Amino acid sequence: MKLLLLSLATLSFTLLTAAAADSPFVGTWDTNWGNLVIEQKQEKFTGKYVGKFSGTIEGTIKEGKLHFTWKQPNAEWGSGVFTISEDGKSLKGTWGGAESATNGGPWDGKRKK
Repeated sequence: MKLLLLSLATLSFTLLTAAAADSPFVGTWDTNWGNLVIEQKQEKFTGKYVGKFSGTIEGTIKEGKLHFTWKQPNAEWGSGVFTISEDGKSLKGTWGGAESATNGGPWDGKRKK
């Protein structure tokens, strides 16, 4: 019984550690809309972008994609989604105004670091 409890505790710790590990989306990206920095705290992703426009993103991973909302200081906001390449060196995405994640066009980038 003690061995079973120890095994379950080890498995739980391993799963929690894996869930908190950095995602391949985390990092600094050179995108067609400027510099984008994405960070992760547990299951939540946040980011800041600076370039043609400036703002923030906030989102979560669903089915391997980063689904996010973006906000700008001028009160504009919208939605978007990123996918990451197999090698983790580029991301492809779309963005849109309000509830649409696509009506704004592409948001693609290459990893800076």
